[in-house]
Amino acid sequence: MKSIRNKFVLLMIGCVMICSIAIGSISVVGVDSISKENAETIMQLQASTSTESIDRLFSSVELAMNTCYDYALNRFHSISEFQSDPDKLTDYNDAVGQLIKNVMSNTDASICGYIRYNPELKLSSDGVFWVKDSRNERINSHKLTDIEEYDEDDTEHVAWYYQPLKARKPIWIDPYINKNLSDIYMISYVIPLYDESGTAVGVIGMDIDMRRIISMINEIKLYQTGYAFLCDSSGNIVYHKQFPDGISVDELKNNNQLKVIDNQFDEEDFGDVITILNYEGEKRKLCAKELSNGMSIVITVPESEINEKRTSVMIHDTIAAAIALIVASLLTLQFTNIIVKPIKHLTDVSKKISTGDLDVEIECKTKDEIGVLAARYSDTVKMLKKYIDKINKQAYTDAATDVGNKAAYQDAVQRIDKMSHHNNGDYAVFVMDINYLKMYNDKYGHEFGDMLISDASSIIKRIFGKYNIFRIGGDEFAALINAPEDGLCEKLVKEFKAEQELFNRNAKHYELGVRIAVGYAVNSADDNDYVDVFKRADKQMYIDKQEIKKTARAVGYVDNR
Repeated sequence: MKSIRNKFVLLMIGCVMICSIAIGSISVVGVDSISKENAETIMQLQASTSTESIDRLFSSVELAMNTCYDYALNRFHSISEFQSDPDKLTDYNDAVGQLIKNVMSNTDASICGYIRYNPELKLSSDGVFWVKDSRNERINSHKLTDIEEYDEDDTEHVAWYYQPLKARKPIWIDPYINKNLSDIYMISYVIPLYDESGTAVGVIGMDIDMRRIISMINEIKLYQTGYAFLCDSSGNIVYHKQFPDGISVDELKNNNQLKVIDNQFDEEDFGDVITILNYEGEKRKLCAKELSNGMSIVITVPESEINEKRTSVMIHDTIAAAIALIVASLLTLQFTNIIVKPIKHLTDVSKKISTGDLDVEIECKTKDEIGVLAARYSDTVKMLKKYIDKINKQAYTDAATDVGNKAAYQDAVQRIDKMSHHNNGDYAVFVMDINYLKMYNDKYGHEFGDMLISDASSIIKRIFGKYNIFRIGGDEFAALINAPEDGLCEKLVKEFKAEQELFNRNAKHYELGVRIAVGYAVNSADDNDYVDVFKRADKQMYIDKQEIKKTARAVGYVDNR
């Protein structure tokens, strides 16, 4: 019969193996899941960040040309006036042309700016054409292209003229090689110009150097070898490190150069991460993001690079498990009683972790091999908890304002409604709404609107920062206060209004100021649930909003929202 010691050694070896497998499995599964989610988040964040960077360039071009268009339209009287008085057309060209030249000098990556008249009108001038010299950034007048020499479908010569007139609206023209300017690769933003009768007067537009866009694409790097490429609005590749310009994603699939594994590469998948198999048999992750002009950025990373961390953890876990098994077997022969207790503790901890309890403490202060194993185990648990806490924070935080998002708000509301009983004054609800956001967005663009939301949230956080703040809509916020003291709510409203006035005295770029309507309500015995309290607070907020509108009307602006 085997001795108790041998039986115990066999038992300990078995226990160590089971524990090692359990720990390794939990670690691998956890790290694999977190690694995959983090990789997708990183790719989506990189795609969004890169898209925003390029969209800022496009927005500056649109803003500049819209300004020129408005100026040109306001100074335009009639075609007959220009036909009968060439001097007026000359003055018109000088004024509009100078404005185009000025905005070109302040627009990054601009190559050309122009106003071009319909040749059928037989005016004394065909328009104004400015070209920027890439060597010294000087802007010089250039010979005008003879539009009538080319067919309407000649993209390389006259797409900038005919396409916006056909669309009858401002458009971005997909990247093309301009044969009029030494084969420069460019994209164009062009606005058609019509008179009151609907007669086509011509176009006004600006060309952007595609080399600037391509350099921004080349700056996108992810993991070791991840990179980005660019597609036009039709899905054709306009820049890629491996494939020729002009080839479409469908052609790549038909030529067996690309195989989509877990999804389809369609418009509805913009922002999602999909898996593809390239012509070399390599699995890659793809994430596409559409640009404001209809083009799209696609980021791709080898799946093997994403999985490196998981592989490393598996190897380390395997080595750690093997070492632990050998050490446990040797030490059990000599120190059975000493080893039993820490191993039992580790087993208990592993059971808690397997049920999802990561708030465990590993109480093993010895400096032997079991202590080393326990320390590594503790580090693994801390790492998993850190990653999970990070993911939870991202899931419940509004990225733009760093306050609780709508998911966090809904959880808070559910906790309130699940309370077994409610006493008067258990909690207070503040509802806040940013005024004039639509006006600022329409007038200055969404970047300005985003700045308004950021400034407004900063004001809210300065007053309600020690309470629970949530962004519950595009321009709506809510704050929850537990058991407010008498007079606290009125005090917070006064401080909130004063903080706005203090901010507006210094922030002169908001002509109507940052105005945030606020209302609050404290729960009472008459309230059935949280919704009743919120409605009362929301009603008070709208009353305050009307007061703010009175001030707006006094300066000539009416917010119809």
